Amino acid sequence: MSLNARDIDSPQAMARLIALLIVADTKLDPRELAMLDELDAFGRLGLERAEFMRVASDLCEELGERLQARPWLSLSEQALIEAELQAVRDPAKRLLVARLGAAAITADGRVQESERVLFDYLLLRWGLTRADVSQAIREDRPQAER
Repeated sequence: MSLNARDIDSPQAMARLIALLIVADTKLDPRELAMLDELDAFGRLGLERAEFMRVASDLCEELGERLQARPWLSLSEQALIEAELQAVRDPAKRLLVARLGAAAITADGRVQESERVLFDYLLLRWGLTRADVSQAIREDRPQAER
C-alpha cells in the first residue's frame, strides 16, 4: 500500500490494521467477525461491513504475495507493519483500532502467538499499554452493563 496524505487516519487505514491483526495467524475465524459486528466496529470505523471485507481481502492478497515462503505474518515483515501503523496517527483512532483489535483477536477464545506479537508491537509503537486498552473497553460498555 502506498501511503499518501489522504490515506492517513482513513477508515480504510484503520480497517487494514484490524484486518492485519486478525489474519496474523493466517485465518479469519467467524467469531472474530461476529465480535466486530457486535461492537459495531464497521460503523465506528466509518465504513460498511462489505467495504471492510474488501479491504481485508485486498490485504490478504498482498500478504499472500509477500509471504509465499512462510505460513504466517511475523515481525520480519516490519516494513509492511510500519507502513500500516504510520497510516493511523490520530491518538483516538489508534486507541479505537487497539480496542477493536483486542476484541477481535480474543473472540475465538485464544490469542495465537502471531496475533499477540503483532498486537504488542502495535501497542509499543503507538505508546499504548494494555491498561489503556482495558480502560477503553470499560468506557466503551453501555451504562447498563456497568
